[in-house]
Amino acid sequence: LGNRFPNAFTPNGDGLNDIYRPILYCPVFNTAFTIYNRWGQKVFETRDPGAGWDGTVDGKEAPSDVYTWILEYETMLDGVRQRSAEKGDVALLR
Repeated sequence: LGNRFPNAFTPNGDGLNDIYRPILYCPVFNTAFTIYNRWGQKVFETRDPGAGWDGTVDGKEAPSDVYTWILEYETMLDGVRQRSAEKGDVALLR
């Protein structure tokens, strides 16, 4: 689909690269975007395709580390809904 997933972000409040979110190049439906820490604990989840993670967990800054993300979504191709999932890692840099 050509979606892009940055491999790092820097939530330091400078207005540049402060929120981690996928860059979606096609309409998607029924999304679930989830981020996990290295121990498999869920640190972020949203069903809003425009929302992203600000690098906090329960209101506190998450540490610099590598986190795993999973994006599940549906697209419409030739009038048929297709379910897809993508997975990867992102480095949170402080």
